[in-house]
Amino acid sequence: MSVKNYQESLRQLSLKESYSKMDLLTEDFLYAKDGKIEVYWAPFDFINKKAKVIIVGITPGFTQMELAFNYVRHHINEKDYEQVISDAKNQASFGGNVMRRNLIDMLDGIGLQELLNIQSCEQLFNKHHDLLHTTSVLRYPVFIEGENYGGSNPKILSNDIFLRMIDELLVPELNSLKNAVIIPTGKAVSNVLRALVNQGKIHNENILFNFPHPSGANGHRKEQYETNKDLFKEQLAKLAKSDVFTPSPTYFRPKEQESGEMAELIKQLKIIGEELKRSNDLKERDSYNEKRQHQIADEIEPYDHRIALVIDHLLGK
Repeated sequence: MSVKNYQESLRQLSLKESYSKMDLLTEDFLYAKDGKIEVYWAPFDFINKKAKVIIVGITPGFTQMELAFNYVRHHINEKDYEQVISDAKNQASFGGNVMRRNLIDMLDGIGLQELLNIQSCEQLFNKHHDLLHTTSVLRYPVFIEGENYGGSNPKILSNDIFLRMIDELLVPELNSLKNAVIIPTGKAVSNVLRALVNQGKIHNENILFNFPHPSGANGHRKEQYETNKDLFKEQLAKLAKSDVFTPSPTYFRPKEQESGEMAELIKQLKIIGEELKRSNDLKERDSYNEKRQHQIADEIEPYDHRIALVIDHLLGK
């Protein structure tokens, strides 16, 4: 079945506050089946081409599937479909308070937020979600006899359905995001990415192998994290010297609702520039500049994350 058919089936779902397995694990959304293994389509097809960080899980569980379906079904008629599935992915990725909180704490613990110039990696799931792309080795939810697939039985690299999904969905996805740092969550995900690198199928080697899965059910999570924490920090430090974390022009490009603010900011900065040039002729230049700099800081503070682009623009770079 084509993605368009799945989308149409999604539109036909009755509006509910929440959806059960009986609502979603149906023939309308069945993607593939092999014995006890069932794979169901879910609206996880959005790819954030501006991302600096890619977090990779095994496969969405039913919780994430329901969150995504729920969000899309309730907002599909309100805005562009691509925007809806982008927002839905942000809502559902590593959804569940415990798992997302564990993930954020681990990412903050290795200083990823500092390299991204944000306060906390929590902002990757809200204010700065444009820096993040989340995905799974198996993009669509996989169930074994109706229960979430955990990544071990059967092993991912031993199953034909899984291998086809990896080649058709995951490999092109990762190769379209060449410079971002990849964080595989859990041993099974690391093993798959190692195999793809060794086979020459993916070319991004900015990978933090052996990053623990953030699930609260992962009893070895803390031990695994502490064992590899310093190594993760070293890897990030090396990446920081490259252009991996350098903000791209698209990151600073204002959203439609911000375009008026950006135009006003450019106008004000041009005025400020002219005033500072004129201040060179003032006898009290130093005190003038100090006073004006404080005013400038107050005026541009709300736009600080886009100032680099504005300065380049004014300098004609």
